[in-house]
Amino acid sequence: MSDKIAFSLFNGSLTVTWYGIFVTLGILLAYFLYLFLASKRKIDIDFSLELFIWVVVLAIICCRLFYVVPRKEYYPIDSWDALMRFLGLTKDGLAGLTIVGGIFGGAMGILFCVLRYKKYSYAKVADCVVLCVFLGQIIGRWGNFANQELYGQVVTNPAFQQWPFAVFIDSDGLWHQALYIYEGFFNLIGLIIGLLLFFKYKKLKNFTISLYYVFWYGLVRGTLEFLKIEHKNFPGTEIGIVQVIAYSACIVAFVLMVLNQKGILRVQSKIYNEAGDSIRLLTEYDGKVVAGVIIEGKPYGEAYADDTLEPFRPAGELTLAERQMRAVVFGKGKAVKKSEN
Repeated sequence: MSDKIAFSLFNGSLTVTWYGIFVTLGILLAYFLYLFLASKRKIDIDFSLELFIWVVVLAIICCRLFYVVPRKEYYPIDSWDALMRFLGLTKDGLAGLTIVGGIFGGAMGILFCVLRYKKYSYAKVADCVVLCVFLGQIIGRWGNFANQELYGQVVTNPAFQQWPFAVFIDSDGLWHQALYIYEGFFNLIGLIIGLLLFFKYKKLKNFTISLYYVFWYGLVRGTLEFLKIEHKNFPGTEIGIVQVIAYSACIVAFVLMVLNQKGILRVQSKIYNEAGDSIRLLTEYDGKVVAGVIIEGKPYGEAYADDTLEPFRPAGELTLAERQMRAVVFGKGKAVKKSEN
């Protein structure tokens, strides 16, 4: 695609690029998928809307920062134009983004919303979000096609000098491996597997899907680095920096995924309620997520298949009948006794 501009507005003063269209489309479709997945996990729409705003804003900021900070061509920042170029706020649009930065920024957005609302666990929300990241990457990668970037080695065999195996690059007049297609294809497989795990595997524990995403993306990204023309290697070696990071993340995520699923890796957090006389406690016990409240100095709660704390209210708002419900009594974060009152 030789023309990166999709259309112009206001007599050419504002241009809309194909890159921006594909990235925006990827974000929107990813959000719609998130709403569907969140509804299955009983995450309410108000939380989801604020989550969308924070995740997208922080993801884009970190995507850009991770791209420009290590590149010397964006320095020095000694003028207004240089600053705008660093930030990507020029008439040419925001073309330089790094997905690893987006993952980091999105993770911060999830953490901020979870701490702000104190209603859902980080693991539960993250499991919904990462599947949507797959979809966003698949669609957003077409922006690389529009910009004629993210391509690999030269394809010399005429039989493969065609889409989807290769892409023609105008700058050198040669056919190159279409890495954006390869990555999109493998991410589509990763998304399908993730959705099957999400809907079909009932014993899947929270955060396993999040770790699966890191494992899968690390494997795909590290492997595709072999096909890239330029690599950033460790000084004095032929070992690619990105490959080491990607494969290391893949291995660590796989180990943590197994430990998490076996119940060896456990995340426990206490979330304090503003009411003062009650505390919401979230922990895992015997394969179930258990939530509770403090009532008259004693923690009470019920075991739920998911980890939402929504059914619990401050102690002062509970009726006598609700206080006498079948409950789990906690001791230092573990369920130690069950009453049938």
